[in-house]
Amino acid sequence: MSRRKKAFSGKVNDADIRLMRVFKAVIECGGLSAAQTELGVGRSTISRQISDLETRLGLRLCHRGRSGFYLTQQGQQAFDYIEEFLNSAEELTSKIASISNRMVGKIEIGMIDFTMSDVSNPLIPTIQKFQVTAPDVTINLMTGSPNEVERGIIDGKLHIGIVPDYQRHPSLDYAKIYDEDVGLFCGGPHPLVKAILNNVTLTESDICKHKLVHRAYFESERLRQRKQKFPVGSTVYQTEAVLALVRSGVYLGFFPVHCKDLIHGEFFELMPEVFRYSTPICAIWRADRRHSQILQDFLGLLQAD
Repeated sequence: MSRRKKAFSGKVNDADIRLMRVFKAVIECGGLSAAQTELGVGRSTISRQISDLETRLGLRLCHRGRSGFYLTQQGQQAFDYIEEFLNSAEELTSKIASISNRMVGKIEIGMIDFTMSDVSNPLIPTIQKFQVTAPDVTINLMTGSPNEVERGIIDGKLHIGIVPDYQRHPSLDYAKIYDEDVGLFCGGPHPLVKAILNNVTLTESDICKHKLVHRAYFESERLRQRKQKFPVGSTVYQTEAVLALVRSGVYLGFFPVHCKDLIHGEFFELMPEVFRYSTPICAIWRADRRHSQILQDFLGLLQAD
């Protein structure tokens, strides 16, 4: 009679945590081969470590071989729990360190794209100041749509988000950190570019005849009303996509005014006295995380700047 596989007891040691971190890295990299650079070890070593974790948990976590790498159904569930556990462990490290006034740990920050080129954004000065007072804290940055950043905060994968103040989630805290100027632009071989270069005087009705790039996420009521005047064009999530489509000359698009300076001579702003507006940019975080000393100190600097 075969012996039944022993169930995981729930007791986690340092070796288990190391194996869990390997497993997490493999999933985030998309496979064993891709994770070699991230982990600094060979594919066979990573495979053995995954096998050790499977033995430890009593679960088949993934398939790996000639057919490729993919998670089993149990492996996907285990990954969700492991990720939650590792995030909690990092949070515990930060909280315990704060008791002894030694700032260690990391801060995961998510932001919308093309925010760092805005000189009004206080994030870079804040990171510089924070690293002077807390050199052992690692700061990681990622970019995404406002919805992706907000979801990362709610799920606990991110500590701080930098997003437009379009809508507010009841479980999150918000603090305005700067205002972003947004304008309407044309570019490339668009007919309005030719009109501008030929010194043709344009009216609002002339401009509103042309198709406009729309965002695929919730926007402020004021901006939705502005966009209703235009024929619907393409729908995108990020500013980089807006820039590309406007540059193609096919559509008009709203994007932050500071972006036009990144590619000189490519874009022309249309009637700023009519279409330009300012939108508040906020730092957001999960309300139940504010008691973290690391987060408090970083947010204090961010808001002060």
